[in-house]
Amino acid sequence: MDITKYRLHRGDISELSKRFPAFDQFKDADRFGWHKWVDQTAGLGYLERMVLFIGKSGYGKSTTVNALIGRPILETSDVEACTRECQCLDFHIGNNYWLSLGDLPGIGESLERDVEYLKLYSDFFSYASAIVHVLRADTRDYAVDEQAVRHLIQAPELKRKVIYALGQCDKVEPITRHLHQAPTAEQLTNIDLKLREVTKVFSPHHPVVPYSAETGWNMAVLSNEIVRVALSE
Repeated sequence: MDITKYRLHRGDISELSKRFPAFDQFKDADRFGWHKWVDQTAGLGYLERMVLFIGKSGYGKSTTVNALIGRPILETSDVEACTRECQCLDFHIGNNYWLSLGDLPGIGESLERDVEYLKLYSDFFSYASAIVHVLRADTRDYAVDEQAVRHLIQAPELKRKVIYALGQCDKVEPITRHLHQAPTAEQLTNIDLKLREVTKVFSPHHPVVPYSAETGWNMAVLSNEIVRVALSE
């Protein structure tokens, strides 16, 4: 399959594993099941596993990827959509093997763009080893996400790739004036209720992972799940 990636960064897997040791598992991973990608510009071929980040515009996909890396490589904005294509950050594992983190455009920006973006999603889904569907914990409206799931993620082999990640948990009520790394007891109660709601709406194959990219809470759990799903394909 011919897919186009816009490579914003080339680094080493140690950039990720120093922050989240789970990524070190890619070094000893079985070499079967890797996807071949040809860099048309350089005329070179690579074997890689790709982790895609999808979801509604403004839900924090790029922020989540930046939190995994520890640097603001992907552009983010509180007022406008930033991602227009699949922006990828590639990390060398060894020999010709690479891990790619792909940030896809956010849906829900406009009906016209959704048609374009959903086609882009579909092109990448069968190629990806794991798909992180980013949701917000501080919202009740999942209509756009539900529509995308019904349209694109019905086949069992795709459902097994999807990790529902419930972000922005630091913004769940009751919000305190001080930014704590971990949610308060009251927030945890409401996060648990939100997890049940998301589970009911999306019927996920894997447990929903709550986290906060801003404070770093539960990012290690999210990274562990990403690695587990990506290597189980």
